[in-house]
Amino acid sequence: MNLSALLAACVLQAANLHQLPTELIVAIIKVEGGAPGTVAKNSNRTEDLGVMQINTGVWLELVARAHFAGDKQAAYARLRDDGCYNVQVGSWILRQAIDQSPGDFWHGVGRYHSATPIYNQRYRKKVQLAWKQLFAQDSSNAALR
Repeated sequence: MNLSALLAACVLQAANLHQLPTELIVAIIKVEGGAPGTVAKNSNRTEDLGVMQINTGVWLELVARAHFAGDKQAAYARLRDDGCYNVQVGSWILRQAIDQSPGDFWHGVGRYHSATPIYNQRYRKKVQLAWKQLFAQDSSNAALR
């Protein structure tokens, strides 16, 4: 996995802004497998966009209202194509997911992908493995800043 210098700077900024471990954001980017311009079509007719694979069915309308005066096309294009913007929004989503799981950091990480217990657990394990592979360190004691 090779983060460009610009994207790496964006990850550092997002980690600081949203009080997340930088390693966590990088591990999620690895698990998601996205990149600027990436669109993954889902069986439920939604799409996952960009670096952090932000789901259109869950987040597009909110992002459009909050940042683009309701313009879904503009929000879609920016989430898909602007890696830095995608990392900022994805990190905000991750922060919200963790905050919705007080006292259980890793459950919150799993919520970034799904609130459904089995999918949440599978995702958590993927992120923990990616963290270990990328940083040669155990993530089980990870905590927020």
